[in-house]
Amino acid sequence: MNWAEWLVLGAGIYVAIGLLWGIYFGVRGVNFVDPVAATSNRGFRIMVVPGAALLWPVTLAWRIRALRREGES
Repeated sequence: MNWAEWLVLGAGIYVAIGLLWGIYFGVRGVNFVDPVAATSNRGFRIMVVPGAALLWPVTLAWRIRALRREGES
């Protein structure tokens, strides 16, 4: 494999993880990051999915931080 194939493979893996995480975050994860979002409607959650998918490392870190805060209480 040359470097271009590795680059495409890496981008594909990033996108696949991002899509899975974005869907999870839109359905359940956003509730832990922002308690007000627990009462949000379906339209808001659909709008959150693309951003969460693109920035999945950041939103995953937010989710982990929220779980740690929850465990400390």
